[in-house]
Amino acid sequence: MKFKNKRFFRDNFDITHLERDEQEIIELKIQDELLIAAYRQTPIALLAVIVNTVILAIVEWNVIIHQIIIGWITLQILVVLGRYSTYRIFSNTTTRTTPQCKKWFVIGAGISAIVWGSAAAILILTDDIGYQIFLIFVLAGMSAGSIVSLSYVLEAFHSYLLLILIPLLFVLSLQDNPIYQAMLLITIIFWVILIVTAHRFHQNMVQVLKTKILHENTTNALVLTDQYFETIFKEAPAGIFYYNTNLIIVDSNSEMMNILRIDSERMIGLDLTKLPDTSLNEALLAPTIGEKGYYEGPYKTMYNKLDLWITLKTSPMYDTYGALTGGIAIVADISERIRAEEQMKHQAYFDALTDIPNRILLKDRIKQALAHYRRNGNILGILFLDLDHFKSINDSMGHHVGDALLIETALRLSRVCREGDTVARLGGDEFVILLSDLGMEAHIAANNAESVAEKIHDVLSMPFDIGLNEPIVTTSSIGITLVSSGDQSADDLLKFADTAMYQAKKEGRNTTRFYQEQMDQWIKKRLSLENALRSALKNNELELYYQPVIEIGTKKIIGAEALLRWNHPQMGMIMPDEIISIAEESGQIVGIGEWVLREACTQFVQWRTSHVTKSYIERIAVNVSAMQFRQSDFIDRVIHIVAETGIVPSMLELELTESMVIDNIDTVIEKMNRLRRAGISLSMDDFGTGYSSLTYLKRLPFTTLKIDRSFVRDIMSDKDDAALVETILSMASIFNFDVIAEGVETIEQFEFLQRHQCQYFQGFLCSKPMNADAFEVLLDRDIQQCHV
Repeated sequence: MKFKNKRFFRDNFDITHLERDEQEIIELKIQDELLIAAYRQTPIALLAVIVNTVILAIVEWNVIIHQIIIGWITLQILVVLGRYSTYRIFSNTTTRTTPQCKKWFVIGAGISAIVWGSAAAILILTDDIGYQIFLIFVLAGMSAGSIVSLSYVLEAFHSYLLLILIPLLFVLSLQDNPIYQAMLLITIIFWVILIVTAHRFHQNMVQVLKTKILHENTTNALVLTDQYFETIFKEAPAGIFYYNTNLIIVDSNSEMMNILRIDSERMIGLDLTKLPDTSLNEALLAPTIGEKGYYEGPYKTMYNKLDLWITLKTSPMYDTYGALTGGIAIVADISERIRAEEQMKHQAYFDALTDIPNRILLKDRIKQALAHYRRNGNILGILFLDLDHFKSINDSMGHHVGDALLIETALRLSRVCREGDTVARLGGDEFVILLSDLGMEAHIAANNAESVAEKIHDVLSMPFDIGLNEPIVTTSSIGITLVSSGDQSADDLLKFADTAMYQAKKEGRNTTRFYQEQMDQWIKKRLSLENALRSALKNNELELYYQPVIEIGTKKIIGAEALLRWNHPQMGMIMPDEIISIAEESGQIVGIGEWVLREACTQFVQWRTSHVTKSYIERIAVNVSAMQFRQSDFIDRVIHIVAETGIVPSMLELELTESMVIDNIDTVIEKMNRLRRAGISLSMDDFGTGYSSLTYLKRLPFTTLKIDRSFVRDIMSDKDDAALVETILSMASIFNFDVIAEGVETIEQFEFLQRHQCQYFQGFLCSKPMNADAFEVLLDRDIQQCHV
């Protein structure tokens, strides 16, 4: 009879013991199987009980009182019926648990043993030793039979032997006859033998079941593994194929054929040694010598001549005897990803309108050229070019005309310059030409640079035919600077050339000016300032100005940025850009930076407490220089100043630049995280002017992005700058950054930022930077709204 609850026991086990270890799982399954086997023996055991009961009753009928025999038989029948009912319930139900069924089985065996044991007391009453021996023989047979029917459940076996033999032993012990004494001893020995035999039987069954379960588990695991592997092979989003040791493809999934755009007839049986593109050979051959192979790169397909970019991973395949049979290859077509990455890289380094290098790529190439100059002394030059009256053309004729003019300008400049030179667009109508290898002597380099400038004037003075009724005629102003020191940076050279270009414009346009004279003056001025700065802090010449930060939605002042000013006794007010660069070069920046941070925090706390009763300001921003940030004890110093001044950490915002955070990125992130854990906010200053990588942006724990004023300045006239600002705002929304736009000077710029959901701005539209007294008056009078 098939047990319906066998599956129940296993299912119930799987649910209840899902998290138990494998050994315990096997033990529980074995107990389950042993109980099932014990119940399976019940019908045969009950049949044996009936047969032996009938035989014993017939034999004892003439020597025992009939009523006793009938009563005993009745008890046996009742017990048999009860045990059979239990057996039937067990066989048909799915609502019992293993412990309950085991309990029923043990109780049934025990009751049956009590009835048989009673035979020793009531059926042995005859004086005929032959009948007595027959009774003992039957009881011994029932005891021995329990090995087969009850040894699956040792509790049932032991209780059965105990209850069936104890009465017999007790009766025999009361007899004085040596024969009975011998029978008593034999019965005890027999009992011990039965116990030993039953335990061995039980252990053998446990071992057999354990082997069976392990085999089933292994078989099931292999089946599942085959199914999983087959599913993965067919449904995997990557191309997979098998090939033998002769490099012949023997099987392939559909994705692999989709990648190659061929059918199975061409794919199966393909000889990999005949592929025209041999770039895969090394990776494909690796499994044939028992090794793994890998390839990533371009690949041209055999049949459709597809230009793909793929990754190929190969591994050896073995049969069940460990013999090498070939290899398995997993292929991913990453062409779209590579194209997207190349496009993103191109967009990051090339101007979207003219497709020539942008500011980022230009600065990188200037740095390379400077490194080349430091090694061999070959002078490089920078030409900074601006189209004369371009704004008038753009405003009067439309942006599409201005864009066409810029595109044609870029083409003409590229044709004029040498192959090794770089023509770049910074934005608007500003172009920069990097001239490398102008010569070892300054006068020769100057002549070569001036010669290129003359060619540019000539080519740009020619009419521009861009599809209008009449061609456009324009000119250009060019500023030139030549590197003169290995200490100069890309920013220095761009600044010098820009200054020279404005000088050219000032002197009538359509001309070229060198920076050389102004550069000498600038160097002398810097040396003088460096010496004076050493005593500026001690002489109380440094001062902080505060520029309001305005919430665009409410037009209210919600904070301020602390800006350093130097009240020089002779030169007057000196701006922070000049102060910071001198301080960094002279090693004074750390002390000045600490003074700025302490002074700003102290002033802010004072405004929040005693002097300003109606203040809504909730943040103070302080710029941090790269050199200051790189100090090993910078974080500790900041936290100490925060504690010393009593400022609420979340109200302090430190402004870092992009170039500052990309060096030693892991160390920078660790420092930034320490600041954030201390509750201090962090903003990225001048966002967009540096490397602006999404990879960095995801990892760096900034709270705020500040859009550089150079982008805000031209958002109403330069589509690239407008698109860039929109992109920054969208990206900031995705990363949950606040955004502050710097340099807002017109109502049109404000409305543009408002439309695109920029949260905050700074700029002359609302207020220029002012000293602490003026800012305090602004707050005291509750004039905390920007009327725009």
